[in-house]
Amino acid sequence: MTFDVGKKVKAILTDNSELTAELEKEMDGHKDLCCPWHRRGHPEHKGNFGLMGECLDCMEEINKGSCTIDVCNFDFDMYWTVRSFWLKVDIKGPDECWLWTGATKKNNTETAAYMPSPFHKGNMQSAARVAFWTARGYVGKYRIQHKKGCDMLCCNPLHLRLSQLISIPEPTKVEKVQLNYARFKANAEDKSDPA
Repeated sequence: MTFDVGKKVKAILTDNSELTAELEKEMDGHKDLCCPWHRRGHPEHKGNFGLMGECLDCMEEINKGSCTIDVCNFDFDMYWTVRSFWLKVDIKGPDECWLWTGATKKNNTETAAYMPSPFHKGNMQSAARVAFWTARGYVGKYRIQHKKGCDMLCCNPLHLRLSQLISIPEPTKVEKVQLNYARFKANAEDKSDPA
């Protein structure tokens, strides 16, 4: 039995015109908000959010099974945030848990990572949430869970799932791990080459 969330939401909104008008007004207020994947000068990942605050552009990529760790996917003002997060993750093989080495609380049972979000009041998120956001896409307030048997400090995006959306395909590999901003790295190499 398949459950089409989109059809169900449309039916609910059709039956509740006042709620629909209120939601449309709220969503109109989000037209200038950007998800972390937005890059200046590009129309994608700006003002296109769903009911849970998820970036609908990111959700398209997630539905394709996209999974990459590449700071070049983000605008340069996000470079240090994304890079410093991944530098605190012990990246290992694709089947292993990638443990968070940054801040923890409650006797190492909860992680705390810095990542601003347009739909969260605070700038601290769980490391698993930030790993999912920066490797797969911005999913707003959807809950992230670890696969069964996974360490609670794990940030391997292949081990993380959206708990409410079972129908989303899981990636088979992390396509790329790129923690340097290539555009600026290339410019630095050009300056150092006297030829």
